[in-house]
Amino acid sequence: MAARCKGFNSKCFLFTYLIIVGFIIVLWMNRLPLMHKDSRVIADGLQSYLESPARPLPELVLNTKGELALTNEWFHNKWSVVYFSHSNCLPVCRASLEEIKSVQAAFANADFQFLTIGVDAQETAAGLSQFLLSQGYDFTVATGSAQQIETLAKIFIALYLQTDFTDGSYQIEQQHHLFVVDPKGRVYATFRPPFKDIVSTFIALRKFYAKTE
Repeated sequence: MAARCKGFNSKCFLFTYLIIVGFIIVLWMNRLPLMHKDSRVIADGLQSYLESPARPLPELVLNTKGELALTNEWFHNKWSVVYFSHSNCLPVCRASLEEIKSVQAAFANADFQFLTIGVDAQETAAGLSQFLLSQGYDFTVATGSAQQIETLAKIFIALYLQTDFTDGSYQIEQQHHLFVVDPKGRVYATFRPPFKDIVSTFIALRKFYAKTE
């Protein structure tokens, strides 16, 4: 007959405890791929745009013009087009800004909103907003600390690089992708330059969302 473990400090009890914990960890690790697996059948025309699976946004609190806070609630129950940029982006950002403006004109209703997130930690939301307005773009603008923006950019996969020079000046280079956040607050799709038929593709992905969510 097998001997019972005697007391919480016995070698038998500790060995059994380690086996149980190890078993639970193995089960959890095996379960992770299933939790993140995308079971949707994505149409060929959308495969290059849709994120698979959609990525939930982290908890965030960003500053907007007027120092109002922008949190995750801002994204809920609306479609959001998001662009990471800064006020010294011209002329290379022009195509992306014009594309956002065309989508804004095509979907001019309360179900859509448009956000530019500043990647320059030294720039205020008011300053970036003023730059956009001066160029004819009326989008919501949000800024945050360098760490906040870096964390958020990793979720969106929005790449940018700041090069600091010895004279104290700096230069920011960036990708010019446009991101779509769905009404559940997830990074749902990415549009990459050169942009083509973005409005019709947006309509198609919304139909796909309605069928699969």
